[in-house]
Amino acid sequence: MFKEKLIVKRVINNNIVIAENRKGQEVVAIGKGLGFHKHVHDVIFPNEVQKEYVLLKNSNYIFQTLEQIPFEIIELTQRIIDVAQEELQNTFSVNLVVALADHINFSINQYHAGLTVPVLVNEEIKRFYKEEHTIGKKAVQMINEAFDIQLGNEEAVSIAFHLIVATEKRSNHDSVMIMKGVTEIIDIIEEDLQFTLDEESIAYSRFIIHLKYFMRSILFEQVKITNDSYIEILSPLEEKNEQAVRCVKKISEYVLKNYDYKMLNKDRLYLTIHIIRVLDREE
Repeated sequence: MFKEKLIVKRVINNNIVIAENRKGQEVVAIGKGLGFHKHVHDVIFPNEVQKEYVLLKNSNYIFQTLEQIPFEIIELTQRIIDVAQEELQNTFSVNLVVALADHINFSINQYHAGLTVPVLVNEEIKRFYKEEHTIGKKAVQMINEAFDIQLGNEEAVSIAFHLIVATEKRSNHDSVMIMKGVTEIIDIIEEDLQFTLDEESIAYSRFIIHLKYFMRSILFEQVKITNDSYIEILSPLEEKNEQAVRCVKKISEYVLKNYDYKMLNKDRLYLTIHIIRVLDREE
């Protein structure tokens, strides 16, 4: 990819500078020794830069954190993010670099101090975000090899959670709320159908993706719809699938009670279809 010359606006440390590109955008430029002997208005050449991120928001937190974290941790964090971008087919901002590097630095310090921090959403992430958790496990291996330590498997969950928050572009609290809703809906389904869903099946994976979108729309994107059609498709489907109908009714009661959300025919249709697929697989 073509890189252009940058103009220094602020030196964070010997390895990181805030610069301006030819579009007038502020960027975080990272490279070993990049900031050494650099001053405001100096030119940075493309071959000096390892990574470059457009700075969407001028934040002292970002600057202070980058200043304090050892460069080898920032380099390792970038390699982890490169893996995540390739496997998740996503592009991440400097916010993830800062948040993840800060977390890894903290975890390494905690490890050397003989301390561990409990993970609050352990099972939910393993269950509903398998790709992110797999990347988290690869990241732990990379950290352990780079720093000759033995971080535990729970660290993979923490790293996965950072990827989830960055991917969904929501706060930690919002991501936890989505997982809580998905978990409780799955619990309703399993209790009603009296069996445990096969988490390795394609039907289950598709259903989880749908439930994440469903919970996001309930929590953050509720809109009033005047023309809620789908009834012509939904009615014959419901007539032949009593189990699915009963299940969807319980989900409808749950979201009404807990989120003050009245399900639409569209919601009922897609939930019914996914539950039928799950039932078909079990049968």
